[in-house]
Amino acid sequence: MFYNSSTGVDSFVALDLLISVQNISKMFLMYNSPMDRLKQQLFRHKKYHDEFWALKGISFDLKKGETLGVLGHNGAGKSTLLQILAGTLMPTSGKVYLRGRVGAIMTMGSGFKQDFTGRENVYILGSLMDFHRKDVERQMDQIKNFADIGLFFDKPIRTYSSGMVARLAFAVYTCLEPDILIVDEVINVGDAGFKQKCLSHVSAQTTKGMALILVSHSPMVVEQFCRQAIVLKKGKIIYQGEVKDAIKEYNMSFSRKGV
Repeated sequence: MFYNSSTGVDSFVALDLLISVQNISKMFLMYNSPMDRLKQQLFRHKKYHDEFWALKGISFDLKKGETLGVLGHNGAGKSTLLQILAGTLMPTSGKVYLRGRVGAIMTMGSGFKQDFTGRENVYILGSLMDFHRKDVERQMDQIKNFADIGLFFDKPIRTYSSGMVARLAFAVYTCLEPDILIVDEVINVGDAGFKQKCLSHVSAQTTKGMALILVSHSPMVVEQFCRQAIVLKKGKIIYQGEVKDAIKEYNMSFSRKGV
């Protein structure tokens, strides 16, 4: 999967890179009313909007087997960054390169068809990740066992609790073994046993070469799953490095102003 990448594939393979984010920024147009939006389309010579930069000059690389936590308070730009990495949003400027299959658990129930059963949704999500139906079938028992939702596996998603949805989503996106796994908060929903199961499974997959990007408001969760982290504030990276130091920076950023 490529987004505006000018770098050759061979160089990324040689470096074992799965993700390269190169100076990306994202700007949103903010309108005070629907009428202002219409005016902007009709009268392009005049400005009827404000510009909001959700991300400013974000860069990092992630190799095979590496794990990256993304910390930041509300409005820091975490979700915007993950949407760009998942391919559901394009950057205003900069380049992103992703190599291999990507599994993205962005929001609770994201990608699930509410009137389809859990089993049916497994096939749907598998196809979105470019897995053949036979490949999904081979992993179906493992996915069912990992999710551990009993008879609900063959019931519509709309009957699930948020915890069941989290279990199924994580089961699908980890048991199918993507090259890159992007997770936004979903691990926080599960109980202690579920988190431990996720941790063990993710550790096994990263040993095989999977790269993980995890967003969480919980420094403890990031510390459990990740070896390195970035801290975002107002769309910028204010720290990038070891997890423990990132957590200190994250906690200190509460009291800082003007960063």
